[in-house]
Amino acid sequence: TIIRAYGVLRDLDKVWDVWREMRMRHMTPTSIAIGCMTEALASNGDPESAHDLIKEMLAEPDTRPLVNSVIYCSVLKGFSHQRHFDRVWCLHKEMQAEKLTLSLAAYNALIDACTRSNDMARVPQILQDMAKDGLEPNIVTYSTIIKGYCLENRPDKAMELLHEMKQSSRYRPDEITYNTLIDGCARFGHYERGMALLAEMQEQGVRPSNFTLSVLAKLATRSRRPERAFEICEDLAKRYGLRLNVQVYNNLVHACTANQDLQRGLKLLEQMHREGVRPDGRTFTLLLRGSLASGEVKETAALLRAAFGLPGGHAAVSMPRNGSNSRSGGNNIKLCPDVITEVLECLAAQRRNPQLAIQLLRDLRTVPGLRIDPKLHLRLTASTASSAAGSEPMQAW
Repeated sequence: TIIRAYGVLRDLDKVWDVWREMRMRHMTPTSIAIGCMTEALASNGDPESAHDLIKEMLAEPDTRPLVNSVIYCSVLKGFSHQRHFDRVWCLHKEMQAEKLTLSLAAYNALIDACTRSNDMARVPQILQDMAKDGLEPNIVTYSTIIKGYCLENRPDKAMELLHEMKQSSRYRPDEITYNTLIDGCARFGHYERGMALLAEMQEQGVRPSNFTLSVLAKLATRSRRPERAFEICEDLAKRYGLRLNVQVYNNLVHACTANQDLQRGLKLLEQMHREGVRPDGRTFTLLLRGSLASGEVKETAALLRAAFGLPGGHAAVSMPRNGSNSRSGGNNIKLCPDVITEVLECLAAQRRNPQLAIQLLRDLRTVPGLRIDPKLHLRLTASTASSAAGSEPMQAW
């Protein structure tokens, strides 16, 4: 229990301290303890150590019988999430060599690895192995396979599987299934097919969620129908009593910036503030890049100031510098450092106000915990000097 708690807190040093203490007291770990330990390691980005621990347990006569496929499953997921797919398949062979009976969760983890690696050719064999072990696919299995087919742009195969699910009495398609299919349509701009799935989803009595609205907004934008993104989200929000979350707003903001409608995007930022929905790093990234593309120099600087609660921030949103706001919850917007650098360098290259970026950089350096490239000031100075001289900014910047 303590290992699990420290794992949730992402404190691997404490996880190892507890494990070592247990071993120093000559306590033979149970299968659950080993599982909690491997899960804590693998879920916190260290599946390699989790695998080493499994091998250590297999090498000890007292603990060898305790290792099972559930314990391996955590490591499978860990390597898969890190996109180390060669390690996933090596682990699978290792499990087979140990003659472990794979659980349904382990098989689903393998199918998820196929999906993530665009390697759906492996799926039929995995399904055959499941059948040999007397296991039936569940709704997670079906949804994961559908996601894989959508990622490979094989909508016909995905729809075949949906039809199979609809014929089943046990595994009817749920919200996740339909969201996955609509998201697949959005990825490749299949607007009519996506809207047909939405209609079918509602006919089947499956209630849309904010995630559904998010993928529908993405579908409309990718299909070059940005206005429909707003109409669909407004209609469904009213019909089902949904309060738009930040993910939906972000996709609507993207609909604006993709259509070069910055002012509407800024109005959405104001609406988020009124509704008490806190913008995140993606919100500001989309607006900042949209503002740069529109050539709105002062607007861009004001947005960047607003993200960090600096004086002179954009009027569309108030992000207090030190403390929190009952609506916005403070100013801990996590912007990628590369985005900050990109914005500052673009501002520095502008001839209208070349010193704007320098002053903005000085103010940003007062933000606690914000890491900025120490060489950025030199690059901005060179770029502003180049702009002031009337020459083109240096390509290196």
